[in-house]
Amino acid sequence: MTKRLLVAIVFGVVTTVALMCLAFVAANANLDGLAKILFWQNSLLQSLAPLGNIGTAEHPVYEGTPLNFLAFLASIPVGIIVYSLFAYWALHRMRRAA
Repeated sequence: MTKRLLVAIVFGVVTTVALMCLAFVAANANLDGLAKILFWQNSLLQSLAPLGNIGTAEHPVYEGTPLNFLAFLASIPVGIIVYSLFAYWALHRMRRAA
């Protein structure tokens, strides 16, 4: 069980970092929709953090707040936890099937 948990956590970390890097590459290639899908946990948490409008009502310019930065930081462990739980579940199912 300990080995399975360790493998699942490593899978969660590697998957989160890989998808975060791929999202960065996609965003630089102007594929914002793909970037949001790849780094879905950040998109979810960012949608909960308010943006400040520093422009006018006719021409809004939105600026991130410290909450947006905290949402970004929180999205990394959220991804690790979700992908680790998925990997643990998959490893458990494979072991039961064998």
